[in-house]
Amino acid sequence: MQKHSDWNDFLYFLRVAESKSLKAAARELGVNHSTVFRRIKGLEGRLDVRLFDRAQKGYTLTNSGEEIFQRAQEIEERMDSIHRTLVGRDIKLSGSLNISTTDTIGYYWLPTYIKRFNSLFPDILIDLNIQTHYTNLSKREADIVIPAVNIQPDYMVGRKLAPIYFRLYASQNYINKSGVPESTGEFSRHQFLLPNKTLARLSANEWIRKHINENNIVATSDKLSTLYKFAQQDLGIAPLPHYVAGNDASMVEIMELPDFCHRHVWILTHPDLINTARIRVFLQFMHKESKKDDRR
Repeated sequence: MQKHSDWNDFLYFLRVAESKSLKAAARELGVNHSTVFRRIKGLEGRLDVRLFDRAQKGYTLTNSGEEIFQRAQEIEERMDSIHRTLVGRDIKLSGSLNISTTDTIGYYWLPTYIKRFNSLFPDILIDLNIQTHYTNLSKREADIVIPAVNIQPDYMVGRKLAPIYFRLYASQNYINKSGVPESTGEFSRHQFLLPNKTLARLSANEWIRKHINENNIVATSDKLSTLYKFAQQDLGIAPLPHYVAGNDASMVEIMELPDFCHRHVWILTHPDLINTARIRVFLQFMHKESKKDDRR
């Protein structure tokens, strides 16, 4: 029997153990779910042990699987740490810079900064990934995260860049047809476009839902950029960041939301990567340029 397994087999094992699903693990790994199944079966065969119980609710670890899972996690964390340390010593102002951010920041706020940065550092390739989940910097899912948050996680380092003011917007055509709500008491006469359960805890979403009924909601989405597109089609009123709809002449600003609904753009990285030249120079650039542009 082959005693040694490819470390990649254990990466497949870890992703299935974490997600309890072959399909979810396959999406994260960027492969077909049949490939994940084959790698898990092969690992079980080489170790001569059953790692998972397979049921309708998903894949759950056996006792042996639990023991291996803990040890494999420790090994992955050490390997990630080694990789971050090596990358952190990179002194070249060139190479790929992987940035993870939200749809509205990535589509409407960040591109002008990327253009300016590229003119200064043309040898650094910006690789931008739009995410709806929080990126794990410890696993090197990105070099830099630019989220819309009010509090940064303890395991990251970074800076607050700019405020995000949430306001209610609707198309001019919608306003011509339905009028402008002057207060929350008039919300019940209007149609709303709101985040779905993926963004359910967004303060703007929670605040609006306290003042309307379910029948006032005509469409939802996991992306604010989609709500913007819905609003452009005259479907209703949407809560949007000021930099998304504020410069659109076809949109009407109805009202600004309470202060607790506003957020900030942050730029974050892992402490082990802070001294990587291309990461450090991008952090410095974004802090300097965003402060210049910070205006309501």
